[in-house]
Amino acid sequence: MPSRYRWRQRLLGSLQGQLQLATYLVVFFGFTGASSVGLFIGQRNLLANDRQLARQSIELCEDAITDLQNDPARLEQELLFHSNLNTNLWIERNNGVLVRPSIHQSLSDDTIQTAMATNPGREPGLQHTIDVDDQRLVTELVKQLPDGSRLWMAQRASSNLQALNNYLGLMIMVWGSCLAITLLSVSWVVRRVVQPLDQLNSATSQLTADTLANAKLQLGQGPVEVMQLSRTYNDLLERLAQSWSQQRQFVSAVSHELRTPLTILQGYLHRTIKRGDNLSPDQVKGLETAEDESIRMRRLLDDLLDLSRGDSGRLALANEPLRIADQLEEVADLARNTLNRPLLLELPDDPMARDAIAQADPPRLRQVLLDLIENADKYSPERSPIRLVLRHTSGASFIEVIDQGIGIPPEELGQVFQRFQRASNAPEKTGSGLGLSVVKLLVEGMGGSIEVQSSLGEGSCFTVILPS
Repeated sequence: MPSRYRWRQRLLGSLQGQLQLATYLVVFFGFTGASSVGLFIGQRNLLANDRQLARQSIELCEDAITDLQNDPARLEQELLFHSNLNTNLWIERNNGVLVRPSIHQSLSDDTIQTAMATNPGREPGLQHTIDVDDQRLVTELVKQLPDGSRLWMAQRASSNLQALNNYLGLMIMVWGSCLAITLLSVSWVVRRVVQPLDQLNSATSQLTADTLANAKLQLGQGPVEVMQLSRTYNDLLERLAQSWSQQRQFVSAVSHELRTPLTILQGYLHRTIKRGDNLSPDQVKGLETAEDESIRMRRLLDDLLDLSRGDSGRLALANEPLRIADQLEEVADLARNTLNRPLLLELPDDPMARDAIAQADPPRLRQVLLDLIENADKYSPERSPIRLVLRHTSGASFIEVIDQGIGIPPEELGQVFQRFQRASNAPEKTGSGLGLSVVKLLVEGMGGSIEVQSSLGEGSCFTVILPS
């Protein structure tokens, strides 16, 4: 999967990513909006303050300008007194003559003419902005004097803009620093909030029937909702553990109680078939079917009893040193009496390997191998052979049951030893799904392990590994 899709899944596919993204967006737009509004207000206030200062100067000199209309020299001095480096005042006579301070030529004649050209109708109060010689000027016809003369003002905005730019740079630095600190803090807080959910997810993913009683989630602290979820989860585990314990007890009790009458029933059926000389062939066939079903049911009860004992820790196995080759020969002889296909026993050629000793419970080992051979027989085509192979290393013995059956889908190999699990390609009515789980329980009870390899349409290989 391309990296951009992984990042998208990580950012938008998890609660933590969504919380972080939402908070980042809110913080970013909040900071940006607040900074933009602040800059806008600051710029407007700065220009308004400059205009207010200029207008105060004009109001102070307005009476003097009116009284000094007939004294150009003093009028020029008055205009100079109320002008500065950023604000320039001049008077436009009716005949077009300009009265302006001449001591400092802050504005050229061309600049003044350009400023007045922005207001050809000579409407007082109108402001215009012009750019002259890398300077930005705000020009305004301030007032029409009683004699028809006009008082003009030009205010440099360059210094204000420079101050505003400096302020903007400072704000960007402060904004970026605060944003980075805020985002880091948000990430830390979101991780703290989501951490209990991660613990809950981890505990749930590792939950099994055997760990129900000890899988309670322990959270030191967290949000109220998460702590409440933790308590609810622990209460649920407690109820499930209690129900599972009661189910085990029920299965154990029922299996034990039914096993004895089924054994008696099977015995009576067997003796009736053997001594029933006066039975018709159909009656004998019916009794044999009943006997087979009673045997199948008793084996099912035996599997349930073994699983129940294993769950409760009461499965007793008597491990002892065994010559594995002898056990395999005995199992092969027993299996051949019931199989309608060849069973090939392959022992090592090396006499020392053939005399290998392993630790196992003899009856349980025979039960394991017979169950694996029966399982191979169920899923193999007619007349195809089943191989029973013994291999030995310095530390363990390997017993392989190999068939040429339908095989197991690769994605289901990890589930074949679970209870009540049957491969999706298995024929209908081929078992209860308990056989392999019992096999795994018994092998592990003898200190060994079991593995499986399979290919669809080619067959399967179950390997029992026993310690020497």
